[in-house]
Amino acid sequence: MGAKARILLATLLAMSVAAPADAGLAQDIAAPAQTDSGAEARASWVGEYRDRSSFEMFHGLRLNADGSYEWALSVGALDRRSVGTWQIGDGEVVLTTSPKPVAPLFEQVDSNAEQGAPFLFVSWPNGEGIQGIDFTLQCADGKRISHYTQSDGWNLVPGECEVPVSILLEEPIHDIGPAYFDLDGHKPGLRFVLTPNDFGVEDLTGSVLRQTDDGLLFGLRGDIVEMRKVPLN
Repeated sequence: MGAKARILLATLLAMSVAAPADAGLAQDIAAPAQTDSGAEARASWVGEYRDRSSFEMFHGLRLNADGSYEWALSVGALDRRSVGTWQIGDGEVVLTTSPKPVAPLFEQVDSNAEQGAPFLFVSWPNGEGIQGIDFTLQCADGKRISHYTQSDGWNLVPGECEVPVSILLEEPIHDIGPAYFDLDGHKPGLRFVLTPNDFGVEDLTGSVLRQTDDGLLFGLRGDIVEMRKVPLN
């Protein structure tokens, strides 16, 4: 092999070895631009948002720079809250509630056999009666009785339901239940306990946010809520 051929071969080998390093260097140089772009996109979401559709409620969402979120809704007797994380994907933000909330639970407990005990009594675990629990009592003759509890229970009119078959309990304001129970003809002194667990905590996992010119659109319980970004002071 001549001297010129050896020089050419050495040059080609050197180029082939150097090529991956050069490609990696090019990627390293380009990476900061992509990271900066991603950081800018993320920063554009960070902030506090409010639902201005009604002066009679508070509805706010905060997206924090560390990737966490805080959400709260208060209107009338309804108070809901949620915390978790948010991630950007395809130009949208998706929320994940963490930890996953445990829903409140109705449980039937031993009946009250004392004379004068109400036909139906629903309480918290501490024994305090709960007002406003909706129920539907199914009777063997096909009759259905729908009403709601008071803090001291609810009484059945004598002869109105000779053989109770089942009962359905729910608390509509906070969307608890419905819970179904077989009664097997049992009559007086029915007692149920509502264990609150994560009462008032909303699971927003999978909720999607889309940016607008002055805020975002929030997919909440099948509805689209418009929220405006709160200007920084």
